[in-house]
Amino acid sequence: MSEYRFFMLHKILVLSVNALVLAALSVAMYLASGNPEEFTLVFLQVFGSLLVPIFALGWAGKRWLRRSFVPCGDAA
Repeated sequence: MSEYRFFMLHKILVLSVNALVLAALSVAMYLASGNPEEFTLVFLQVFGSLLVPIFALGWAGKRWLRRSFVPCGDAA
């Protein structure tokens, strides 16, 4: 994999994780607004349960990218 392709895939991964976090935030705010008395509890439950898989996906994607990248000087 070329350095340019690695750079582009890394940026796409970062932007995707950021977009997923914003979507999770929006969903959590929407669901929590349905019950104003327990807003904080509902928000933290929903946001936390969505955030864990998003970060796991980001971690797995970063790990895959790192494993598939071979610097130009190390190619045999």
